Amino acid sequence: MARRFCPKCGAVQEFQVQKFCTSCGSPLPDPAPAPGPVTGLRMPVWIVVIAGILVLGAAAVLLFPHLVQGTPSAGIAGDGTSSALRQSPSGTPLSGMTTVPTTGATVTAVATKISTPVTTTIPTTPPTTVPPTSLPTLTQTSTPKPTTTVPTPVPTPETTTIITLAVTQVPPQPPSSSYTSSTPGATYIDPAALEGRVHELINVQRQQNGLSTLSYDSFLADIARGHSWDMATRNFFEHENPEGKNARARGNAAGYPCIRDMGTYTYEGISENLFMGYRYSSYLTTNGVITSYNWSPMDEIAERTVDGWMNSPGHRENILTEHLFREGIGVAFSSDDKIYITENFC
Repeated sequence: MARRFCPKCGAVQEFQVQKFCTSCGSPLPDPAPAPGPVTGLRMPVWIVVIAGILVLGAAAVLLFPHLVQGTPSAGIAGDGTSSALRQSPSGTPLSGMTTVPTTGATVTAVATKISTPVTTTIPTTPPTTVPPTSLPTLTQTSTPKPTTTVPTPVPTPETTTIITLAVTQVPPQPPSSSYTSSTPGATYIDPAALEGRVHELINVQRQQNGLSTLSYDSFLADIARGHSWDMATRNFFEHENPEGKNARARGNAAGYPCIRDMGTYTYEGISENLFMGYRYSSYLTTNGVITSYNWSPMDEIAERTVDGWMNSPGHRENILTEHLFREGIGVAFSSDDKIYITENFC
């Protein structure tokens, strides 16, 4: 008998049937078959091998339906589950196996271990929606101007124009020389312009308070101017002159009683506002002697006058009286730079 050697370490093997080397443990090749007597025709080995492979393949095809997980073979009702069903030949469930009863179904035991895939479900978090920030739409608008609602003026009663005297008695008016200050450097003020500006500002106040504007009455202006000049020359500041005549009496004396017939009511007499100020707003002194003045422009004097009246309840009431329709403004200057302004209403 031929001796066997380990192909890895070369050790001699004692037995022909050894599968592993007694020295290094490596697998040993199968021993060559002993030659026998030739008896008839022999089939080659490779044909036998191929035939065996074909037989095993056919067997696998036939048994494949029984090896598929959860799929019953043809003619067997399935229950739609995906779990593997395995039983021992005696019908006792194998360890670790779940038996799902199927009514009227014949289940073939499957011994192939099937790995059930583990599916991890990751919850989907809905995206957080951040509301967009809306930028304000910038619309260019002009600065609103104050609007004044002017009601429809009530027609002036005809009786307000009645003159009771055949020859009116207009009081003495300031001479033109009185309008120029004797103080060096004083600003000249046009009295007519100052009277007109005060009248404009009075009507602005009436419009802002929803009243009709006052018309300008030159006769009332003469009466008002006469009283301002009287105060400037006789150095008093009152509605009544030294003779005790008030605005109503002075109107009657001039032949202008100012009778207002409103239908249900009749009003009679001139209403009056007075103001006394200076040509300047401030002055500077040195050792008790005035050395310079801060002379006021005409518009500033007019605004100071109307603001003073509107901040006084009685004067404000006259300006905003609804049943007054006309006015006249009279300005006069004194020698010490005082300004007297009389406002007469009718």
